[in-house]
Amino acid sequence: MRIVTILVLICFVSLMFVGQSMYQADLEDGELRDIYQQTEQSFNWSNYSTVIENAVNNEMDDSVNIKEYDVNTKRVKNVLIKFIDFAGFSSFEISKWGIEYGYEHPEHDMGFFLNFLVKIFWVILFITLVPLVVPVLAIIYLFFKGIFWLFRKLVGWKNE
Repeated sequence: MRIVTILVLICFVSLMFVGQSMYQADLEDGELRDIYQQTEQSFNWSNYSTVIENAVNNEMDDSVNIKEYDVNTKRVKNVLIKFIDFAGFSSFEISKWGIEYGYEHPEHDMGFFLNFLVKIFWVILFITLVPLVVPVLAIIYLFFKGIFWLFRKLVGWKNE
């Protein structure tokens, strides 16, 4: 769960960088845009929501005529569609928010914050992978020990 939170923060800060770079490009061109109107027009989740709903409805099999199956399938479809809608809508709104914040506050230096989050991500990843090292080394050891045992047993190779 911590890794997902860190990834969301990294994405948010990255989107702030996008907003800041858009502001710098607009300054070089000598024009400023209405960033709120731009993000509302560019990032619209409702277009994708209906496409996903139709895709989920088409993929789930309704040919079985058992009443319980039909009810359960309908409930699973509803939960799945609403979850996808929630996740997509949330990510689009967070994207808008990050770009708008970066555009409106180009003076903030987000590099330190992003480097800090990336370092925390690597530390968490390392801490998560450490418990896997001992079993993997044990499996590799047993694998080679088994191969040597097979050589001794089948070929008559002696380890002296």
